[in-house]
Amino acid sequence: MSSDVAGAQWAPNGDTFTYYQASPQNGSRYIWSYDLKTRAKAVLIDSNKTPVLEEPQSVGPEKRFAVPNYLWSPTGKEILLPSGNDLYLYDVASATTRRVTNDQEIKDDPHFSPDGQRIAFIKNHNIHVLDIETGIDVPLTTDGREHVFVGQFDWAYQEEFASVRTGFFWSPDGQHIAFFQLDETEVPEFPIVDFVPVENEVQSTRYPKAGENNSIVRVGVVSIDNPHIVWLDVGGETDIYIPRIRWLPDSQSLAIYRLNRAQKRLDLLLGDISSGSTGAVLVEEATDGWIDVYDDFTFLSDGKHFIWSSNRDGFKHLYLYDVHGQMIRQLTEGSWEVDSLVAVDEENSLVYFSAGKENVWDRDLYKVDLNGEGLTRLSQQEGWHSVDMNPSCEYYLDHFSDFTTPTIVGLHSSDGKLLDVIEPNEALEETLKEYRLSRQDFFSFDTDYGVKLNALMIKPPDFDPSKKYPVLIYVYGGPGSQTVVNAWDTDSRHRQLWHKMLTQNGYIVFTVDNRGTGGRGKDWMKVVYRQLGEAEVQDQIAGVQYLRKLPYVDSTRIGIWGWSYGGYMTSMCILKGADYFKAGIAVSPPTDWRDYDSIYTERYMEKPQDNTEGYIASSAIAHAKDLKGKLLLIHGTSDDNVHLSNSMQLVYAFQIAHVPFDMMVYPRELHHIDDHDARLHLFSSMSKYVLQNL
Repeated sequence: MSSDVAGAQWAPNGDTFTYYQASPQNGSRYIWSYDLKTRAKAVLIDSNKTPVLEEPQSVGPEKRFAVPNYLWSPTGKEILLPSGNDLYLYDVASATTRRVTNDQEIKDDPHFSPDGQRIAFIKNHNIHVLDIETGIDVPLTTDGREHVFVGQFDWAYQEEFASVRTGFFWSPDGQHIAFFQLDETEVPEFPIVDFVPVENEVQSTRYPKAGENNSIVRVGVVSIDNPHIVWLDVGGETDIYIPRIRWLPDSQSLAIYRLNRAQKRLDLLLGDISSGSTGAVLVEEATDGWIDVYDDFTFLSDGKHFIWSSNRDGFKHLYLYDVHGQMIRQLTEGSWEVDSLVAVDEENSLVYFSAGKENVWDRDLYKVDLNGEGLTRLSQQEGWHSVDMNPSCEYYLDHFSDFTTPTIVGLHSSDGKLLDVIEPNEALEETLKEYRLSRQDFFSFDTDYGVKLNALMIKPPDFDPSKKYPVLIYVYGGPGSQTVVNAWDTDSRHRQLWHKMLTQNGYIVFTVDNRGTGGRGKDWMKVVYRQLGEAEVQDQIAGVQYLRKLPYVDSTRIGIWGWSYGGYMTSMCILKGADYFKAGIAVSPPTDWRDYDSIYTERYMEKPQDNTEGYIASSAIAHAKDLKGKLLLIHGTSDDNVHLSNSMQLVYAFQIAHVPFDMMVYPRELHHIDDHDARLHLFSSMSKYVLQNL
């Protein structure tokens, strides 16, 4: 059986949770059920008996999120199974399946109504509602078409407003659906070329680069019994973002995030769904940086209070507000950051959240009273805890790992006590014992300019301090990210195991979280504002300077590599820090921020026309003539995230400057280069490059 526990869902009765597993031996798929009272698990759905049970789908730009392959009805009696282009209902009591739609049209993103009597989904670009009993399918909207998204998102929203997956939401009473509408008809087109056929094929995608037109966004509410749309008033300015909407418990009001184009002002609007009128109850403003959009916003059941997160005091913390925008109290505080809100137990007046309070490279589960007192750490084992709490807040699933321990899934009571191990991952751990996997060291060091940097080092398994070792630095370095984390490799690029393979071949692997990365407060991040690639490169060079002082490091053999923003950082480091790096590998690098999307780029750099000098200084292309070491550029030709043109522009600059370099392209591959054969070739090529040039 697979070691993965995927798609965990709490059943409506609260006494059971289910999860998905697939067998790598025979391809069978299963939904397992776990009874909290008896601590017994059993197969609930078996694909051998229910063939319509499919694997979860990864969708969105670069497969950023997974669409569930099953969904509990609120009644607890049935489970929805999307399969092919249709929807099926599995009856839990009889273990039978019935088909509830039957046509060739795709039904995207299905959701049960709160009473379980209807299913809403996207069909033909519009929101449809199916009455389960009668089988009648009614379209609630008609404006959706190609390039006008109803209940769905354009490329940029999916990519840059993290966690945006669903574009429509049932009201708590099941009488209305609130939805986004995005019109991308004025967004410029960008060509993606397939070079493999004799006659090259071109696919155009709408992609708003920095400073260009974005989609126009609106928020509507449609009634189920009378499909009349009320458009919420989000102001006269259309060049804005609406990254989130939320229903209030009364089903008559809608909360809307309104973010200006510069991403310096966030208004929390409350709207009346009968009239469409709105009013701002809370404003977040940034004078010397940007506003990050968080997902911790939660209304309490009384409809009069909500929890809000903000980094207004310098660190991201939780606050309690009333519905008029009056702050009641700050719930958490200190020189550490809340990572995410996990759950609110109103009955016991407790708030559960994740944070890196003890060590920024760890994530622990905490609780605090709604009165702001009684802060308590619940997870005790150092490492990374990702928690999913049941609706009554009596139990939670903890997906735990550390740098050397693959993910273990445990069932805990709300006080943190371990009740059962759902997935011990013993098979994988036994397999790993066959390899000489090095351990890691987490530490901090001081730079010459007074900045303390967090770092991670992996040494060879037979490390001898009397010897000299080459070092490969791994970097990502983008705003809000972290690579110095005490977690098992959850990255689909499998970099951690590759790093450990390199240590077995006599290399030290080193990584530093430069300024601009996450977990260390607002001031730490905003240093990079309007000048990406400045402080980050300075800090990575400081890492090299630290390494050069170590007696066991060969200071003439220090290299660097990274992917995406890490590819950008690799390019900038080996160009601006040419005397510090012998070799580099830049995978899918954005080389000039004028080529990247508007939401991400302008958040940190403003528009190109408002920060000309910053864009020039931050461009790897502007420094192409300074390359001294060996550089391997890698890119997928069908990358719709960081376009191939980024690497091609840098190639052109190298050629003009008569600078030698190396390059590998992967036809038809996207940003992740995740086809099996391409991925194998990629890591083989990178391994060879490191062994030959470092």
